[in-house]
Amino acid sequence: MFVDSHCHIEDEEVLKRAFDAGVRVLLNAGNDLDENDIALEMAKKYKNVWTSVGIHPDNVLDKLDKIKVDDIIKASLDDNVVAIGECGLDYHYGSDFKDEQREMFLRHIEASGKTGLPIMIHHREAENDMVSMLKEGLKKYPNLKGVIHCFTSTFEFAKEVLDLGFYISASGIITFKSGSDILEVFKGAPKDRVLIETDSPYLAPVPFRGKINEPKYVIKTAEKLAEVWGVSLKEVSNITMNNFYNLYQKAKR
Repeated sequence: MFVDSHCHIEDEEVLKRAFDAGVRVLLNAGNDLDENDIALEMAKKYKNVWTSVGIHPDNVLDKLDKIKVDDIIKASLDDNVVAIGECGLDYHYGSDFKDEQREMFLRHIEASGKTGLPIMIHHREAENDMVSMLKEGLKKYPNLKGVIHCFTSTFEFAKEVLDLGFYISASGIITFKSGSDILEVFKGAPKDRVLIETDSPYLAPVPFRGKINEPKYVIKTAEKLAEVWGVSLKEVSNITMNNFYNLYQKAKR
């Protein structure tokens, strides 16, 4: 039995194909809490399907004046919401509105700290600011925890966030030829701090690269981890499932 700890799906047939393939737990991540109705309804309808609430950094400019800390906290109270996010910093596509991204991310850190829900972090090319903001967040909210989802950065950055108590999540990128450096990060990471995900419909793993990704393909990421860790696929399944529930404690087994 496998978990897809971060996906974006709206089609129930995709969900059923995941179940048939042995992916029985899914976190259908929210991009924008004011546009999350479909993900929330799927979570209410299907057992072991959860969702999150937050504002994706790509959408910060449209939401900065609309979504405050209290809005995030209020939306997170639903029984099916187990995380704050997807939120974070993306300086690759958002280099011209970094201040606004930081302001919105601070709101999510505060919401996470006040609710105790883990924060699901989108990160790209913002290592220094990310580490600095998480350190400051932990000073104010010692219970702050979360995951750098779809981790694509360096070993040094991984070590910094792992040392802060955060998790990192492997996507289909670790199956790419171009993903060898990222694979090495996961090879050396503590096994009890690693999640797996698809981030579907994006980033389909080999041999499905270039196609629309689905949660059922998370098994290919698990197979690659089993290879580099030198353990069985079942062990990867058990490790990543336990890690999921250790992080997302509102999600009941």
